[in-house]
Amino acid sequence: MTRHQFEAEKFPPEIQQIADRMNIEPDRIPPYQLPELPFSDTVSADEFLGRIRPGLVRIMTDNMYGPIPPHCDELVFRPRSEGMAFDGLAVRREIDIVCRHRGQEQVLHLLLYIPARRSGKVPVFFGLNFKGNHACTDDPGVTFHPFVRYPDSWTVRFNDNRAGEDARGIAKNGWCFEKALRAGFASATIMFHDICPDRQNAFDRSIMRLFYDRSEWESPNRPFGAISAWAWGISRAIDCLEAQEEIDRTKIIVHGHSRLGKTALWAGANDTRIALTVSNGSGTCGAKPASRYYGENFEWVQLWNPHWLPAKFRQWVGRDREIPFDQHFLMAAVAPRLLYVSDGTEDVYADPPGSFEAAAAASRAWKIFGRIGLGETVMPPPGRLIGDQVGYYLREGGHAFNEENWDALIRFASEKLK
Repeated sequence: MTRHQFEAEKFPPEIQQIADRMNIEPDRIPPYQLPELPFSDTVSADEFLGRIRPGLVRIMTDNMYGPIPPHCDELVFRPRSEGMAFDGLAVRREIDIVCRHRGQEQVLHLLLYIPARRSGKVPVFFGLNFKGNHACTDDPGVTFHPFVRYPDSWTVRFNDNRAGEDARGIAKNGWCFEKALRAGFASATIMFHDICPDRQNAFDRSIMRLFYDRSEWESPNRPFGAISAWAWGISRAIDCLEAQEEIDRTKIIVHGHSRLGKTALWAGANDTRIALTVSNGSGTCGAKPASRYYGENFEWVQLWNPHWLPAKFRQWVGRDREIPFDQHFLMAAVAPRLLYVSDGTEDVYADPPGSFEAAAAASRAWKIFGRIGLGETVMPPPGRLIGDQVGYYLREGGHAFNEENWDALIRFASEKLK
């Protein structure tokens, strides 16, 4: 969210007091130092993979995200439709991922585009979407899945932004399927509400009901949150993509924007099948370090979105600068696989300089493998893509993922994976 967008909102006085505690003035950032990563530069690659990386994931599990649910008892990939799209550029394939566990079922609707002209298997971009598969493209062949809209609620600062049937293609500029296809990539998506609706009272429509009881979800000591549910859904999408004969299972790219950027990072730290993890504008609990007290803080996340994270996250609210870990721990857990972070210059609440600093700090993990990581310690100007195994891109503008972002990401992925 940009400064202008945030300041345009009108909050009750008790909420405004909390909003005012967020610092968005660079010259008011208190002195800070990112917590030291819990490994030395001399640790071996085998020790990092066998002990250090699991330890980093455990730190983030115990302190921020909670556990990702286990595999379900049964997973079925049920074809829904297939046809040509974009004037013959792509094969469109729709697959229902049927997840069954403890006698219950949840269906995730996957949309996949595969380049029609290809030689051999192709890499694939996968990302969760906010508004519905049909909103990501104006392709008339994509199924609209009817839904019951949640009422808007001030108390949880939630608006049900899913797109109606008449809003096909409304979010297409954030997906650029044809651009990816022309570059030789398949591209796929699932609506994140299929996995877990983004609200506190979503248990009955969430995959969490497959694994937990309502009393656990509603408990003041709830051990899990929606971000881990969405990460679970990403892994089920990967299961499905691996089963498609046209997809190169060694070149799976998971991307996400905003809260889904947080989710992409958490999925990338946990699921080692992800070759390239991409976070855009992910902010607090994503790429932005809490130690650098600037932009959105823990108190604001807990106020509006307590369902994202487990109850234990409350222990850090108001103590952002005291945490003994930070988001470079999460990024380091992706090593030695590829990582890519991007931001917008005006997305002040996501703190682009902080995200860059965290990516640079995490690069120590790649050096263990004789690699470079980010390779630079000075933040680049807008429009300049940098990095080796860790990429960074800054775009002019606010909180969005658009055609310029896709141009840079496709360039990075093409150089590193093709």
